[in-house]
Formats: sequence, C-alpha cells, structure tokens
Amino acid sequence: MPLPSSGAISLNQIHVEAGGSSSTTASLNDSDIRAMIGKSSGAVNSFSDYRGVSAASPSVSYRGRTLTTSNGFPAGYVSLSSGTKIVVVTLQSPGYANSYINLGSSAMTKAADQDGRVMIYYLETSASGSQYISGNGGSGRNVTHTFEITGYNSATPSATAVAVSANNYSGFTKSISITNQYNGVTIGSGLCEDTIPVNGVTVSNADTLLQVDLEYATNHYAWVDENTPLGSRTYTANQTTPGSNGNPNGTAHRLAVAHWK
Repeated sequence: MPLPSSGAISLNQIHVEAGGSSSTTASLNDSDIRAMIGKSSGAVNSFSDYRGVSAASPSVSYRGRTLTTSNGFPAGYVSLSSGTKIVVVTLQSPGYANSYINLGSSAMTKAADQDGRVMIYYLETSASGSQYISGNGGSGRNVTHTFEITGYNSATPSATAVAVSANNYSGFTKSISITNQYNGVTIGSGLCEDTIPVNGVTVSNADTLLQVDLEYATNHYAWVDENTPLGSRTYTANQTTPGSNGNPNGTAHRLAVAHWK
C-alpha cells in the first residue's frame, strides 16, 4: 500500500514498501528505494520525497476507440469505471492540427504533441459511466484510443517525448526513447501510412498494441508498456510494408509517448 501522504514517515516504512524486510539495514541510496521515485545513485533525496509513493506498478485498462473517416475530430462516447483515475486519450490525426480535447465538460491536459497530429492528453478525474470525448482538428481519417490508469503515484507524467520521420519512404521504422521510472507505465501514440498486411505495425517493448488501418491510407495505433524498468527505454515502431497509398510524400511516421508512475 502507498506510504503515508502526510505526517511522519520512517526509513523502515520506506524500506518495507520497496520490498525489504522490516527492521533490517537500509539507506535512501539503496537501489530498490531510489527506484520508487526514479532517483539515480548518489542523487539528493529526502524522506518527504516518498510521501504517498507506492512501489507497485500502476494498472492500465483500455476503455475504447472513436474514429471518423470524414473531416473533423472523432468525437464519441467512452465508458469509464468508478473511482479516481487518470484518463489518457491518444489522438492520431493526419490532417488539420489539434489543439484541445475535452472529457465531458473538463479540459484535458496535453502531455505530448507531435505537430498537432499525434497527441497524448490526460486528466485525473472521478467521472464514471458514459463520457463524451470532443475536440478540434482532424481532416480525413482520425482516431482516439482511451485508457485509464489506476494505482499511480502522480497524475502528472514524469517524462514525454515525440519523434517524426522525414517522409513515408524513410519512415518504415521509427524509434522513440523516453526515461521511465521503475514499475511505471508508458503509453504511446503513432501514425503512419497504411500497411500490408492490414494492421501490420509492430512496436518493440509494447505489452498491448491497438491499431486500425483506415481507407487504405493511414494506420493509427496506440500502445502500452507496463511494469517498466528504470532508465531510458526505446520503442521501435515498424511499419511492415506501406499499402497502396505509399509514396515519398505520404504520411510521415509520427510518434508520441508519455510515462506515469
């Protein structure tokens, strides 16, 4: 269970949360203790840094997809569970640039933005049941994927990154790296030309991969990596073979990632 979020906290409590035995020797510089808050060896840290922290990994659940093959944002409903959680929405939009997403009447916060076309938004909320996702931007084919994160230490992502290829022919494979915390979760968003075979994108280190090819033109995908190791981690997205729409001026391969602990 998480350490106390306020009041006194002891080294023994921190050590036990990290998986150690009670009343055994420990220090704040022990690797298992530092890993809970992503600190490197010898880095300055204090007891207050561990308030509310849990060694457990956040859990992720997929809540649904919205899409449109016509101009405009792919607005639609998703069903959320009860309780407080982080709702994460990934957007893949090859056309007009996006600048906002709302969950119901609440504005979501932008975590990662690759040119307004591949995005990750998040919101800590207790909203449940059917909720409407709306936003702006979107020309042609547009997709959102919605996730929930529970069991987290912080609602704010600890790291984000974006990447883009020069053009379609140079972008069959595109990699992106991000600094992960121990036992955290990374969510990624990607867009590229459609693939042969259909839904032919793979992503290294992904535990879950969701994708859809639309209109023989673009592939829209999102992935999740749970129980992450501490440190830099690379995700390589491979587009097997572009489909009939493939050409040098086709859809660039775009990626965005965000990490939570």
